[in-house]
Amino acid sequence: MSAPGGLEPPYGARDAAGMAARISGAAGQIEEALAHLARAPWRLPEGPPPALLAVGAMGGSAIAADLCAGVWGDVLPRPLLVVRDSSWPGCVGADALAFVCSYSGETAESLALWDAAAARGVRRVAMSSGGALAARAAAEGAHRMEIPGGSPPRAALWAAWPRVAALLAALDWIPDPRAAWRGVAAGLRALEARLGPDVPEARNPAKRLARALHGRFVFVYSGTRFAPVGVRWRQQLNENAKLPAHSAAVPELNHNEIVGWERASAFHASSSVVLLRDPDATLEENARLTLTADFARGCGAGVHEVVAEGESPLARAAMLAGWGDYLSLYLALLGGVDPTPIASIDTFKRRLAAARSAGEGTA
Repeated sequence: MSAPGGLEPPYGARDAAGMAARISGAAGQIEEALAHLARAPWRLPEGPPPALLAVGAMGGSAIAADLCAGVWGDVLPRPLLVVRDSSWPGCVGADALAFVCSYSGETAESLALWDAAAARGVRRVAMSSGGALAARAAAEGAHRMEIPGGSPPRAALWAAWPRVAALLAALDWIPDPRAAWRGVAAGLRALEARLGPDVPEARNPAKRLARALHGRFVFVYSGTRFAPVGVRWRQQLNENAKLPAHSAAVPELNHNEIVGWERASAFHASSSVVLLRDPDATLEENARLTLTADFARGCGAGVHEVVAEGESPLARAAMLAGWGDYLSLYLALLGGVDPTPIASIDTFKRRLAAARSAGEGTA
């Protein structure tokens, strides 16, 4: 039996809802997505090619679009705008395509965006596992891409990301990514063989990094292409490990955040920086990350690096995202928290609903 707080399985009640199995099942999610897309590809609305793809989503439903923008940002012929709000910016008009995502189909902000796009005369497509978004899309004759339900949204990234990429390919904005995704699935299986729960801590870099980060505030730094991967790491540390965390990217952080590493304090000494390195990065990006790490180290922070592997930007981004998933699991176990429940979000939603009702009652 694994000791309480230990990193070796079985995890039993410490992972009651099976987050470890969901993380290890990433490759299977990709293969399911590819099979589904072969049976039921995207159907685009009639009309001229959109001038803008406006993605309306929150949390785990939005990150797949961010990751696509990071991986293919240098080849996208038109803007990909991710909106995490309940209203669209003014640039989303009749020449745009609104892509509204909600894993459950019940996200209030996403439903508001769906209705707001209709009011503006914006063409729409949707993605959900069901819920009100599915019902509205069906009633209004809009195409909805189905995604398997029954999972926390953040754990369904690997089902969502290939589907979002397929939409970009259907728009003819990126080359057909199916072969690349098959390679990613193989790469994630290889990653599981190195980082998965069954690999002992002595041979498992993710478990060893979790041990080094345990009890410390984590900063995740990267270059611009992998900034969405940094966001994914931060979100996974938030939701799985129940930890506050921060992510930022060079060169922007060198124009502001670097000053935060100017004067050592107890906080700095209890913090750690993880650099997400891209082997295909420019000399400038590598120098910026190295110098930033020097500043952090000079304030007493721990500094660690994870270097991406893979032949393409997609493969490297996916490898780093998978790395962060395992790390968040092991930090949860070290912290003695079940990685699946999100009690704070549930409580917040209830309190927000009560506050809205109270406001309506006094209006």
